[in-house]
Amino acid sequence: MTITDESGTLGTVVQGHNPNLQSHLDVANEIYQRECDAWIYCVASVTVDRPELLTIRQNDCGFPHTTSDEEDDLFDLGRNMNADVVGYFITGDTAGFAGCAAHPAGRRGFWVGSLASPFTFAHELTHVIGGNSHVDDDENLMFTPTADIQNPPPNLSRGQCNSISADEDIERCERGIA
Repeated sequence: MTITDESGTLGTVVQGHNPNLQSHLDVANEIYQRECDAWIYCVASVTVDRPELLTIRQNDCGFPHTTSDEEDDLFDLGRNMNADVVGYFITGDTAGFAGCAAHPAGRRGFWVGSLASPFTFAHELTHVIGGNSHVDDDENLMFTPTADIQNPPPNLSRGQCNSISADEDIERCERGIA
């Protein structure tokens, strides 16, 4: 399995933030492969020069969500690169979140801030793919804050994996077929 019906997920970096996209993908894939027999791949990455989007104004990170002007601008980026889910790397937001999966309607995505833990990318992606909510189990990927996850790498439950597998943007692949 991969993370989109045709292409993949896209990493969009706002210039001024220097994440290691491959490291985030490696951590997420370690969890997704082990727990759900799923694979995440990135179709493209792009760095944009939009310093006004490095720190966005945001009052909440839930659903339903009121989108700020900065979020609206951020979630427009990278939409022309054939990715169904777009991940953004920014400095952060004014509310102090390490990442957030609340997104404007019709533009599935999430952002990860510069102070995020190694598990935040996978955590926010798992909100978007499968619609998984927070849990109280501090050994689970959906525990929050991800910096307090115990006994890493975190796990996912069978139910969480089933939600991921049933997501509309999961591509089905047969083992052994390229």
